[in-house]
Amino acid sequence: MIKNLVFILTLALGLKVCNAQVKHKMFVGTGNSGQFRLNIIPITYDSTVSDLKILQCVDSLPGGLFHSKMYNVLFTGDSTHLAIQITEGTYLFHTRYTITEFYKNGNKKRDTYYTKHLKRYWTFNYYADASPMFTGKYNSRIKATAGYAATPDYKGEVKKGKWSYYNADGNLIKMEKYSNNGTMTFTKEYTPKHTLTTTLNPKHPKGQPYVIQ
Repeated sequence: MIKNLVFILTLALGLKVCNAQVKHKMFVGTGNSGQFRLNIIPITYDSTVSDLKILQCVDSLPGGLFHSKMYNVLFTGDSTHLAIQITEGTYLFHTRYTITEFYKNGNKKRDTYYTKHLKRYWTFNYYADASPMFTGKYNSRIKATAGYAATPDYKGEVKKGKWSYYNADGNLIKMEKYSNNGTMTFTKEYTPKHTLTTTLNPKHPKGQPYVIQ
């Protein structure tokens, strides 16, 4: 009896409960990239859907000790465009998530990295033509207090380290630095210069819309 109870508890701790049904659609690539099967989770994306809701859904799916899986979210009311791509990587008990959001033209809108506790720690954001918008890191290990640079959508985290901001041409226009507790220690604005487009500094490539069957 005791052995059976220990076995059941061990099994319960080692497995995740699946409460979301993954559907499959085919992504038709451009050129010679062919077709790929997409794992679609039962959430559609609009401005009301948070990363946390998406990650909680992905986290409820069954996993293993060593795996790397990719899940996808479509736009609300549009089943032909990929809105969000979630990459889950687990190496033994070390899990990390990457959320990649797309514009409808197929270009990346942002890459945001999360810890196994679903806390943000790094983000890269882009304009619609794929040029960089801003990038920076977060500290999710302390609670934001009055006067600190708390992010509005995640109350339990603050900015840390260097944050860089760019204009649509890819030129640095502002830099900020934060301590680990979210206090801004440095800020500077820059006058952008004209960016010459050459073979060494090409224009950012245009994306292609996703076609999903």
